[in-house]
Amino acid sequence: MIKVKVGIIGCGWFGNFHLENLLKIDMVEIIALVSTNQEKLKKTGEKVNGARLYACHRDMFEIEKQLDAVFICVPPDSHGDAEIIAAQKGIHIYVEKPVEVSLKKAYEVEAAIKKAGIITSVGYQERYSDEIEKIKKYIENRRVGLVNGRLLGGIPGATWWRRKERSGGQIVEQSTHIFDMLRYIFGEAVSVYSSGMKGIVKNIPDYNIEDCSSTIIRFKSNVIATVFTACYLEELENYSGAGLQIFCNDSIIEYNCNKEGTYTMKNSIEKIPFNGSSHLKAVQIFIEAIKTGNPEFIKSPYSDAVKTLEITLAANESINSMNPVLL
Repeated sequence: MIKVKVGIIGCGWFGNFHLENLLKIDMVEIIALVSTNQEKLKKTGEKVNGARLYACHRDMFEIEKQLDAVFICVPPDSHGDAEIIAAQKGIHIYVEKPVEVSLKKAYEVEAAIKKAGIITSVGYQERYSDEIEKIKKYIENRRVGLVNGRLLGGIPGATWWRRKERSGGQIVEQSTHIFDMLRYIFGEAVSVYSSGMKGIVKNIPDYNIEDCSSTIIRFKSNVIATVFTACYLEELENYSGAGLQIFCNDSIIEYNCNKEGTYTMKNSIEKIPFNGSSHLKAVQIFIEAIKTGNPEFIKSPYSDAVKTLEITLAANESINSMNPVLL
């Protein structure tokens, strides 16, 4: 069997997470790893016999002539020219979300991808959840008016995350999953109105993002969604800080990410436990698309992920201007 030869750019938490999933797929061979952090590079390299190690992605692209795909797992402001070089060389790319912090740069990458005709996927793995597909089907013949989305928790340990110019803030970097699920279920938005606040989080070095925010999104379908984001909360063992609440005309759906779905109907309540790893499924489908040359089962190609970036950056714009933003 001819294996898909893969390189991974970024050996932090998510780079290693994807590596663990890739090592579960028989048709994959990891041939290169890239990180500017030599300690992380060496430690990750110990997991893969024979993988060549690089401090710079440009060196990898120059030397490795058999690369089929790269996984790009770096902070939002650190992509550089990795995607554009990959596209120019005809190398397929899987990019962790968000794809960028700059729409201008995202559009440049998108244009390079379209010109090259490569296969792309972005790490919006909730789209591959069986429960999300069930929700999409369930609401087909129902009327939905209001939706609540939430991503509530504490501050991740990465120092770049707490700098808005590097991560985009919690809306762009973390709550992007919630915004993307809403787009996937309800279609495109027409306007965004967001308000944020600071002052709760104290004594965190280099912290300049909002502690919390509330965003109202109106969709072309007339659905109105409110997304709550907060990073000042302590982790609560009995509370799911990420999920959706969808108010249909005859029922209410509550989806707790990676845990369960609850359908409250007139005379009954149905609970559906979370089933399987949507992260692994997303990677498997990407690899299979490369093997077959058929990307039809990829649910979040780069161009689609750019639309989610547009909404989250519009929310940031609205916080700054204190006005709604039309999309």
